[in-house]
Amino acid sequence: MKTQTILGAILTLSFSLPAHAAQFNAATCSKTDVTTAINSAVDGDTVRIPGGSCTWTGAISTAKGINIIGAGEGVTMITGGGFDFSTPSGKGFRVSGMTIKGNAGLGIYSSSKTWRVDHITFDTVTGRPSSRIIWIEPVGGQSSAGVIDHVTFRNPQSIQVHYRGSQADGGNGEWMRPLGLGGSDAVYIEDSTFSHAVLEVSSPITDCDGGGRLVFRKNTVSNSYFEMHDAIIGGLRGCRKWEVYDNTFTKTYASGQCTYIGIRGGTGVVYNNTFVNPTDCDKGIQIVNYRTYQTDGDPWGSLCSNTTGKACLNTLTKGPSSCTSDANCGGGAGSCIAIDGPISSPSGYLCRDQIGTTGNSPQTSQPALFWNNLLDGVPVTTIDVTGGAYVAVNRDFCVSATTKPASCNGVTTTYTPYTYPHPLTAGGGGGTPPGPPTNLVVK
Repeated sequence: MKTQTILGAILTLSFSLPAHAAQFNAATCSKTDVTTAINSAVDGDTVRIPGGSCTWTGAISTAKGINIIGAGEGVTMITGGGFDFSTPSGKGFRVSGMTIKGNAGLGIYSSSKTWRVDHITFDTVTGRPSSRIIWIEPVGGQSSAGVIDHVTFRNPQSIQVHYRGSQADGGNGEWMRPLGLGGSDAVYIEDSTFSHAVLEVSSPITDCDGGGRLVFRKNTVSNSYFEMHDAIIGGLRGCRKWEVYDNTFTKTYASGQCTYIGIRGGTGVVYNNTFVNPTDCDKGIQIVNYRTYQTDGDPWGSLCSNTTGKACLNTLTKGPSSCTSDANCGGGAGSCIAIDGPISSPSGYLCRDQIGTTGNSPQTSQPALFWNNLLDGVPVTTIDVTGGAYVAVNRDFCVSATTKPASCNGVTTTYTPYTYPHPLTAGGGGGTPPGPPTNLVVK
């Protein structure tokens, strides 16, 4: 509180001064000592973990907007455990500068839009949160956005990055918000290395469902592939959007890898990627609509059809489930809507959350775009499609050998990529080692 007298009048001014962000140094890299340092910190502070090799049992959980910084990859070595973050939207956090091994990983149950995971080596990690190495699942119908940069996944034993939209609404909220291609509203993965010595079909570099949003750019991948889900997992919507560009994918394993980029739902852009060596099934990119031939739990228990019934798809209070009236969805007007579109041939087009869709009630066409992707120096102009009449070239997606399509199926292209390096890296695109925190939250 500051009090001043001006012309005989007493003016009382109340404001908060920016506090100096404190630094807490853990005595060792043990879970006990790191927990003690985190317990001492408050929003905006930094916790430093010294070099050493420590084995943890279980993860450290925090809802604080703090920066947890190790002494460097190969210097601070943690086996097992990891970190779980549940920070709200206004609190950024950062974890950086360490090697993580074994049954370990990061759980991001956060609605923060300013988090960063960087300069970490995940060495032969089996995964911990939901059997993933980095698991992103905002709670309470919220969304999350941040950047994963300069991270190395060495011989990963499970899916490396999975963004699942909040299960509180099954991802409906994500599909109700604007698509935002080229914007900050996504989890960005950039300048990272995904090094698989051998192909692990069940351990792709990404997965995405429940309305998740992923941007994958300027990464190097060996013997693995980028993928996401459509609306087929019981109670969850498909992946909302994806942008995949300026990456290099290489296959050195003899056989067994079908594609480099496997797309199952939502919409986005794929461009300027380099594929080295053909895969077994296609020329690098494969798109699939599973609900043309495969079903799953409620409400996706039927194949694409205009007679599949209705589901709660227009509310933030109830996830996707079969319904016959708005009352089944909590009573909100228009909350019980048709699962698929009304068209009779192909029946149910647009199939819910299929490739090339946007919006929610009703879904509309937003064709996916592919351009300037090279396989051994040759432009990829043909994309393997599984999904019959539901996913058609020049309607649901367009392909160009070199330049970005100006339009597709009458929809004008307005896409511009987001700032690189990601602003949260504060210039870290050149490989800046861990240093002072770059996204402090002022107390």
